[in-house]
Amino acid sequence: MDGKGIGRFGSAALAIVLAAMLLTTAGREGSACQLEVESVSFTESAKLLRNPNRGFFHLYSLYLEDEARDFDALVSGWFRYDQEATLSLIEINLAEYRDCPISGKGLANLEELFKALAKKDKQLIIRFLYDWEGSSLEKEPDTMGRVLAHMRQLQPLLRTYGSRIFCLQGIFVGGYGEMHHSAYLSDEQVLALIRQLEKVTDETTYLAVRTPVYWRKITKIAAPESVGRKSRILAVRLGLFNDGMLGSSSDCGTYGSGTLEKNGPNVAWERKEELAFQNALGRLTPNGGEVTLDNPYNDLENAIRDMETMHVTYISRDHHAGVLAKWERSKVTEDSCFNGMDGITYMERRLGYRLVIREARLEHDRKNEALSVAVDVQNVGFAPVYRQADAQVVLWNAQGNQRRAYPLSQDVRTLAGGMDQDQRLTLQLSIPLAELPEGEWTVYLNLTDRATGQRIFFGNDQEPGKYGYRLGRAFHGGGV
Repeated sequence: MDGKGIGRFGSAALAIVLAAMLLTTAGREGSACQLEVESVSFTESAKLLRNPNRGFFHLYSLYLEDEARDFDALVSGWFRYDQEATLSLIEINLAEYRDCPISGKGLANLEELFKALAKKDKQLIIRFLYDWEGSSLEKEPDTMGRVLAHMRQLQPLLRTYGSRIFCLQGIFVGGYGEMHHSAYLSDEQVLALIRQLEKVTDETTYLAVRTPVYWRKITKIAAPESVGRKSRILAVRLGLFNDGMLGSSSDCGTYGSGTLEKNGPNVAWERKEELAFQNALGRLTPNGGEVTLDNPYNDLENAIRDMETMHVTYISRDHHAGVLAKWERSKVTEDSCFNGMDGITYMERRLGYRLVIREARLEHDRKNEALSVAVDVQNVGFAPVYRQADAQVVLWNAQGNQRRAYPLSQDVRTLAGGMDQDQRLTLQLSIPLAELPEGEWTVYLNLTDRATGQRIFFGNDQEPGKYGYRLGRAFHGGGV
């Protein structure tokens, strides 16, 4: 072959290489145009949301004894007119067994009660006690050992139904189970009782003590903000219950006088400092109870401010009638979708968490050749989501009958709500186009409570579909 032939061969080879390069480049450029996306706009709504572990509750009481009962009928009767609430407080009086172990029949009855409750779609606040009449010193066992033994007997039930029990209030003792007027309230006794409850309950069940100073004495912590949510210590499970909420400057004896600097951590502080303490603690563990005694502290505007500060998750719909009626007569005046709403409806909407989707963004990430999904979420409720919630993006291709689900790593529990309701969290995900089959995909966001599997609804106009809240669509035309 002569040199001229070699030249012709070299030119042809070069042309082939250049053509291949052009095709490759065209393919790359084409891939940048093969993903079309549309995002949905979201509007906040003031509608009722039946979300787990928050809101108003009604109280139901059971005196435990050996006599058999139809617990399905009992529970159905309790909840007949209780359709909106997702929480119920169940008080269980153990005075029948103050001098002996809980009998086999008593435990069997209690199991039947929990079985009946498990058939309903409510989460439970449980309070065991010995006294309903303010005579706890007469009704409680003669020894603390008996109380501890009763706790141990209840362990199988408390663990079996742990996913249904949001919170266990108190330590069994005191008038009305509220940790006052009992022979077993020394610092050492309280610690022993709460430690026993920690052992016999499921780790997903929150415990609660009556006052902030009890919390500090038990945990030996004066600054809850120093506690990490992932710590495996009692402090991350221990919250508060306040049955004197907004009843006076001291919340009916819940607070004291003086400051941390003056009193130290083991004496109750004045209202202002105890509210600041609860603002920190409420980011970690729940706070709830009942309001009482009509007075200026529970006028609607004052109540909203303090309940935001305390991160209140749940309160009684039964107490206090005068306060609740006052809220019902009051009107909300604020620059939001709640403006003009009556106070009692407003409180229901904001107790606990209320998540709102502010913006959804579906984009073609050309640099990484991926579908980028980002959703800005805000919590306009009083308190965080406390139990683990699982967020996922779901893609659905109706033509191909294909579903793909992608878990999100961001944790909505970091949205504190309350005084920090302006805080936003971006839930985000990147899906490589090479892993996404061609076709038109509808993109959804779904959030569920891990313990129950119940969907968590967002405070937006849009109603969720089978796969969650529609964020938009992505058409993948290939070319990757």
